Amino acid sequence: MLLIVGLGNPGTEYESTRHNVGWWVLDLLRTKLTGLNLRLFCYSRVYELKHDGWKSDADLIVYPHTYMNNSGKAVKCLFEPGMDLVVVHDDLDLAVGKVRARFGGSSAGHKGVSSIIDALGTDSFWRVKVGIGRPSSKEEVINYVLSAPQKSEKEVLVKVADYIADQLCLLITERSFSRFQQNVNSFNPNENH
Repeated sequence: MLLIVGLGNPGTEYESTRHNVGWWVLDLLRTKLTGLNLRLFCYSRVYELKHDGWKSDADLIVYPHTYMNNSGKAVKCLFEPGMDLVVVHDDLDLAVGKVRARFGGSSAGHKGVSSIIDALGTDSFWRVKVGIGRPSSKEEVINYVLSAPQKSEKEVLVKVADYIADQLCLLITERSFSRFQQNVNSFNPNENH
């Protein structure tokens, strides 16, 4: 069972911000899937994806509504042993358009990821990091992540988000994390995919 979580902040004022790129990925993923059932529970907007012929529970596509820094509250409420957790989030340390999939490791200062690690008591889950670049001054970080990217940046980020959504579709179908990681980590936004 997959638990795919996109990190972001609820509210229209945050929709187009860099910090909500995890939600952009899920928005595109939902356009590629059929048979999704929406439920509001565990402090989240949760889309259940049932598979024909599968006896297991549904995969879950989750938008936590706890705000970024408290994402762990929603994830802990939904997480059950045996689930494969995939968290999609923005990353200041990667250039715009770069993307990395990895299993485990520190939060690297991302407060949403820190919240999930603290709530679950483990860092043993998949992360998909979407590069948003970093502002020149450390003091500008909060304004930077909570603002909309420039038009050229947004075009790259949407292309990246669409590619990740395609790879998540493959992961849902094939259940191959090694292939998923290889595909995501070899993505180059300057090539046509």
